[in-house]
Amino acid sequence: MRAIASTLLLASCAASRMAPPADISSVSKVLPVSDRSRMSGAFVNEGFKLGPYTVADVDRKWDSSSELSIGRWGAGSKTTGFSFTLADGDTTLKGKCASELKQASVLALGGKFSWGSTTIACECRGGEDKATLQLSNGSGVLAIGDEEYALHPVHALAGGGEQGEPSGFRADGDRPVGAVEVVYPGQVWLRKGLDDSMRGAVSCLFTGLMLYKAPSDD
Repeated sequence: MRAIASTLLLASCAASRMAPPADISSVSKVLPVSDRSRMSGAFVNEGFKLGPYTVADVDRKWDSSSELSIGRWGAGSKTTGFSFTLADGDTTLKGKCASELKQASVLALGGKFSWGSTTIACECRGGEDKATLQLSNGSGVLAIGDEEYALHPVHALAGGGEQGEPSGFRADGDRPVGAVEVVYPGQVWLRKGLDDSMRGAVSCLFTGLMLYKAPSDD
């Protein structure tokens, strides 16, 4: 009985993983995440590996009230901001994200975080084109230069079934661009054939979604 109870406990503690949409997984290369801590904060190294990329310099003290060229944050809303770098060889992209959270849906009476209750904007610079992402009410737009791609939630879980909150997001233009898992530890799928600049830009923006954490009520 003790062995059975231990097995059930381990199963209940196992994290759910995103199941990538079949039309994306069949044409994509997977960028796995490794060396990522579950912890977050000023004294935690939140860097990790994303396929060939190194995510580093994660700074959650970046002032989210500073102006980005995308997004505006209301003074009365719960906000958060962070920055990071994504590098591969001689290429380094600098990412910044900011968010606005509807307080009542998350912070009142011990409510839980919902992707549908937050507005997130990210930008990545250092590549050939400026890359931006805007997410509101659970869906949004990813833009690379003058091209825009629709961003939609994915609820499917590996092994079958779905969860209420998104397990990840997918980006689509005329064809699927890729997908990102936002439940720990995270993972990225990128369509084969993307050029180096596009791969870096999308990976950087997806990293912003993986790193996002709702602000605390401090």
